[in-house]
Amino acid sequence: MIILQILMCILLFAAAPLCMGMAVVSGLKVRSLPFAYAFGFLVMMVSFEIVTVPILLLTEYANFHYVIYIYTPIMLAICVFGVIRSLKSGFLEEAARNLNNALARIVSSREQLVVWILAGAVLIVILVLTLTRVIFDGDDAYYVVQSLIAQQKGTMYSSNPYTGRAAAIDMRHALAVFPMWIAYVGTVSHIHATVLCHSVLPVVFIPLTLIVYGQTGAFLLKDKKELTGYFVLFIEVFILFGRVSLYTPETFLIARTWQGKSVAANVLLPMTFLVLWVVYTYESSEDAGLKDIRRAWILVAIINASAGIFSSLAVVLTCVIQVSGGVIMSVLGRGPGKFKIRWRPVLYSCLCCIPGFVYMLLYLYYTYFGWRS
Repeated sequence: MIILQILMCILLFAAAPLCMGMAVVSGLKVRSLPFAYAFGFLVMMVSFEIVTVPILLLTEYANFHYVIYIYTPIMLAICVFGVIRSLKSGFLEEAARNLNNALARIVSSREQLVVWILAGAVLIVILVLTLTRVIFDGDDAYYVVQSLIAQQKGTMYSSNPYTGRAAAIDMRHALAVFPMWIAYVGTVSHIHATVLCHSVLPVVFIPLTLIVYGQTGAFLLKDKKELTGYFVLFIEVFILFGRVSLYTPETFLIARTWQGKSVAANVLLPMTFLVLWVVYTYESSEDAGLKDIRRAWILVAIINASAGIFSSLAVVLTCVIQVSGGVIMSVLGRGPGKFKIRWRPVLYSCLCCIPGFVYMLLYLYYTYFGWRS
């Protein structure tokens, strides 16, 4: 059973995100294996949300089983499509070559090798502290229990997690179906939801956060990529000593890794800025065609659509950041110092916020007009 659990975790947390990310990233010119892996988690969240929310709103009792039966083949189909597309576009060959060159560059430089070894050591320290220290958090009584109820009873948000009695759906939490994703992973991997939250997800989302920041550093330091290791090490120090209050992103990452708010603060929002910067490289390039630009904006739309699974606040924040980014790109024109107003970035950024607007409308409708009224 333990071997099966480990194998399922590898498939769900390593293979599936990479394949799903390649389904989208393979069509871009600015692409890499770590970026595809990190973005694949958001593709996974979007597809899960699209399946789960309608089932939650349109069915009653034992509805979690529908999620398992419907989402699993959809996830597999996206993974197969991602592998096929990456092979046709030559992404896998290119990514393997770039990864080999990056490793060779690190090994050939003693300074870079030492920095990356230090970064790996600090990451191990963070993971050991997270997994071996009992961190009390009152929200466990709600979020972890909702995942456990779905896993054991097969129903979503139909019971009060504090008392166990039947209860009406609380739309403030129900539309953010991240606990149901945890229940899904726990069900297909045969791991108890509590064990998954406290012992497995930190090993996944803390390195994932560093991958996102590492890609951000590599993108910002594209002319001095040898400094990327310092950037990652700097972020790790912030994570290690950032729990100065209950409300810092570092606190959520270490103490509330299994909550949607934590993933939104440490993965979704940094990825939003990274993708907007990628889009700007297309918008500011004279050689980029309209097709390439639209493909880049699809990433922004996927990020906006994935925000709802984490929290309602994440939807608002991503919409604000994306529209602000569109306004900035429209003013900057074809590069820094070239101020020429163009309306396409503003228009595309607003179109990318449509999933967020739909989420807000659903939230307002079911909150003020009642659920199944």
